[in-house]
Amino acid sequence: MTAEEIVEGLVVRKSGAEFAVERGGVVAPCSLPGKMRLSGSPREFLPVVGDRIRFRMERGGARGIVTEVLPRRSLLARVDPSQRSGCSVMAANMDLAVLVFAAREPRFNERMLDRMLVAAECGSMEPVICINKIDIAADAAALDQALHPYRAMGYRAILSSAVTGEGVVELAGLLAGRLSILAGPSGAGKTSLISRVQPGLELAVGDVSAKTGKGKHTTSHFELHRLGAGGYLGDTPGVREFGIWGVSRAALSSHFRDFAPFLGACRFAACTHSHEPDCTVKSAVGSGGLSRGRYESYLRILETLPER
Repeated sequence: MTAEEIVEGLVVRKSGAEFAVERGGVVAPCSLPGKMRLSGSPREFLPVVGDRIRFRMERGGARGIVTEVLPRRSLLARVDPSQRSGCSVMAANMDLAVLVFAAREPRFNERMLDRMLVAAECGSMEPVICINKIDIAADAAALDQALHPYRAMGYRAILSSAVTGEGVVELAGLLAGRLSILAGPSGAGKTSLISRVQPGLELAVGDVSAKTGKGKHTTSHFELHRLGAGGYLGDTPGVREFGIWGVSRAALSSHFRDFAPFLGACRFAACTHSHEPDCTVKSAVGSGGLSRGRYESYLRILETLPER
């Protein structure tokens, strides 16, 4: 490739302002030109892992310069936790968002799961629920029952253990040939699962804090790993909060699959299903046709969304 030739590649790693871009099995270090870094464009338009980009090599061929981020077909994004506003794009162009939670240590957080399901669906990604550490579950039957409503909505839900290998073959089969991201709270065992799915990666893993009961960050950046069965799998740094970004108050209910049978029949066309009278969603909650826990998740998310 000549210094002036512009080619396409896949961003497989991002660390600070540096990118590793794969093209034809070769990984080239790349950086952003000053005009792209200083343009004032929203951060969500800058390259992230999973992006297809165009780049050209500097003279001498040591590193590349990003020239363009190609249109995305999917993304996983959340409110920027450092600014409490704006957008933080976690990954782009993923086929699967595998949402990994622990059966114990840390506690299974259904509210965060509901938020991440909304984000994945809004970002045009297929969500898969994975409950890891099933080997230390206090009550595996109760946990399986807790997943029943999600399975009834059509979500794939896997019970796994990076220790015993339970669920790993099923998970590996889903990941083969696809671009996938593992996302979830710190300490859920995402990195250990990747090492089970693709042995030999020698990834660092950590423990759950005895003081806080929350996981410790061991993954400092998001990186895609090539799978022997084809495709790529990435482990993201663990999240401790997940704010919904890019969803309007009016559209939120459409990202709750279990609400679908009850939408469109409320007295008010613009019903938010929170305070309005003659709301079919609220009636379904009252009659037991809709999970109260899921409805409470919806209300909590609704409170965080701007009016416009």
